[in-house]
Amino acid sequence: MSTLISVNKIQKTMGSKTLFDELSFTVYENDRLGLLGPNGAGKSTLLKILAGIESTDHGEVAPRRGLNLAYVQQEDVFPDDFSVLQTATNRLVELGVEQLDAEVQASMQLTMAGFDDFDARVQALSGGWKKRLSLAIALAQEPDLIILDEPTNHLDWDGIIWLEETLKLYRGAFIIVSHDRTFLDNLCSKMMELNFLYQNGFLSFDGGYEDFLRQREEYSNTQLNLQASLSNKAKREIEWLRAGVKARTTKSSARMRDAHQLIDQLANVKARNRAGSTKVRVEIESSGKKAKKFIEIENVTIQYSDLCLVRDLDLTLGPGICLGVLGNNGSGKSSLLKVLSKTNAPFSGSLKFADELKVVYFDQKRDSLPQDVDLLTYLGEGSDYVVFKDSSVHIASYASRFLFHSDKMRLKISQLSGGEQARLLIAKLLLQPADVLILDEPTNDLDIDSIEVLEESLENFSGLVILVSHDRRFLERLCQKYLALEGAGDWQIYADLNQWLRGQKPGSSKETAATQTQAQAQIEKPALSEKRQRLSYKDKLKLETIEVDIEKAELDLANAQAELNNSENFTDPLKMIECAKLVDAKQKIVEELYATWERLTN
Repeated sequence: MSTLISVNKIQKTMGSKTLFDELSFTVYENDRLGLLGPNGAGKSTLLKILAGIESTDHGEVAPRRGLNLAYVQQEDVFPDDFSVLQTATNRLVELGVEQLDAEVQASMQLTMAGFDDFDARVQALSGGWKKRLSLAIALAQEPDLIILDEPTNHLDWDGIIWLEETLKLYRGAFIIVSHDRTFLDNLCSKMMELNFLYQNGFLSFDGGYEDFLRQREEYSNTQLNLQASLSNKAKREIEWLRAGVKARTTKSSARMRDAHQLIDQLANVKARNRAGSTKVRVEIESSGKKAKKFIEIENVTIQYSDLCLVRDLDLTLGPGICLGVLGNNGSGKSSLLKVLSKTNAPFSGSLKFADELKVVYFDQKRDSLPQDVDLLTYLGEGSDYVVFKDSSVHIASYASRFLFHSDKMRLKISQLSGGEQARLLIAKLLLQPADVLILDEPTNDLDIDSIEVLEESLENFSGLVILVSHDRRFLERLCQKYLALEGAGDWQIYADLNQWLRGQKPGSSKETAATQTQAQAQIEKPALSEKRQRLSYKDKLKLETIEVDIEKAELDLANAQAELNNSENFTDPLKMIECAKLVDAKQKIVEELYATWERLTN
């Protein structure tokens, strides 16, 4: 297997912090590498070093001669006074592509990225479309290796699915830093985690994200067994050292040296195991409000001028429910959350809130964060203690629950990373007892460790959670149902995320998968008689009845969906879970029947 980049014993420090020390690894041709690590581990810095943008303090990074490499950073900056096509073409020309070829390649990739107006000005693009532009420029270079730093940031659902499908077909190698665990699992064939907890500064295994978790757990168990074995050996050597050495022979001196090395090795293994076993858990304080209905939404319409985002929404929400709000950028998700949090009023309709309902709203823009104060001052508001769950807790102790270490406590908020600011805002909001948590993209900029802490906290929250997120695993772990904003004011309730996502893939309509397959069946029905003679007797009998079976299964699915949408069930979490499972089971039956139908008719 051909080597693309060889990394040999590199060291890099940022201020007083060492990011890498003697880090060595190799990137091979056709590698599909996912790069993990906690915030501050140096993932983005390592990507810049591999891309030749930053240098190392020591060590060597040796790319293959003639390597064609493309790098997509988290935030790309474009000149505002050019069109989309001009911007992409100019970037390619700067890289040495001939003008005409650059324009052709740029046009092709922009089309594949979803652009239909090449004359659109870059300054008018949203963050998601600027990200698509960056990705299109990188792909147009036809690189041997593409390096992607949080490529799903700012992308909507269509953008994420487009990128995922594009990278699945990509023939070169890529390295991805992402907190989207589903994205990593679907694309990567190798995972590498940067962390000083590991002996060489990193841990790497073949396979996707789920495979990595399993193998990392096995590695951790191996390290615990190693600690036990070293402890037994060290105990014997310590007893020998304490007994004293009668004769200073060469053999006894060598044993003394080996004993001290063994004790040092044991100390290092113990330290790594202790740090790796530290589990942060934060309990969200609920006010304990007793009510079956927290929010009743009756015929609510959200509209701005002639733009209708949500029309005639009817929904009843109570405790123990987590509702995921789905939709592409501009569909009205954030507008809906602002109405539910009482920040904005609806265009029409009414909302009824339970008496003295305590609502906490997390705004993805983080406008409420003052940038000129330090972390402790912001959390404590002048005091050294905060009140959490009716107890007085020292600010430093409370901050540590959100993965803030002592070196961060006195930093100005402006000096914190985007992920750290997101964690800080969550920490502040959770000091307030809540009945309802409304969260708009809470996982943006968070590393995977922080996301998992938040997931566990929300799972144990007894109130109502309403959230917008593009993190599929986050949604699937927490949500019992989903409200999808379909555009032009339309909305729909779904039992599971995949049921909605099936209609979002390129070329798919907004109909359900079952409806799409039924339409296809109706088009192809005239050809059935020609195929029947080639079937077995059993298959012929099955084919005679399968259309009736499909109609019955679809009716059962429709009835299950109606029961899921029944507002009387919205206040009963157990009933909702039962309804969601039933819809999923009925959906699978329909899909299996259509798969059988396709087998018999093809």
